[in-house]
Amino acid sequence: MLLSKKVSTNMIIEKLTQARAFFNQDVPLYIAEINEQHQPIWGIMTPHHMLEHLIVTFKLSLGRIQIPVVTPADKLEKRKAYLINDSPMLRSVPSPTGNNELQPLRTSSLEEAKQKLLKEIESYLVFVEAEPSFVSNHPYGGPMTAQEWLLFHKKHFIHHFTQFGIIPENE
Repeated sequence: MLLSKKVSTNMIIEKLTQARAFFNQDVPLYIAEINEQHQPIWGIMTPHHMLEHLIVTFKLSLGRIQIPVVTPADKLEKRKAYLINDSPMLRSVPSPTGNNELQPLRTSSLEEAKQKLLKEIESYLVFVEAEPSFVSNHPYGGPMTAQEWLLFHKKHFIHHFTQFGIIPENE
């Protein structure tokens, strides 16, 4: 079920509409701003690593990559609610795989990573319209629908754009 039983249908529709607008209008502008000189306010990622990390997260949400769920079953509902609400994400969350080292880069340049990410976003927005009830596992939130993942992606992007000063904190 999307969100919780306490959230109205109108509120859900509004959140999804805002997420789509964020990805269609704001995110391309934010991605265009990113350059190699951006330094993280926290964490060890480079701008290039951050973009590739976001690409991988889209692949997770489409079920193309699978990582085991690490959250205990009795905590999944609360964790999922956190992942898709509007509160800021915690900083420096450990990787669910246990590997907290920077991964080797898959793209040859920051520009290539930007273009791949924009294509992933475009594909995902088409997918979520066609298959809103598609379910894939989030390593911390368990089974999530494509719509729930869309809300998570918005929160996740805001987190990383804040990490690199693209979006000011508390915006």
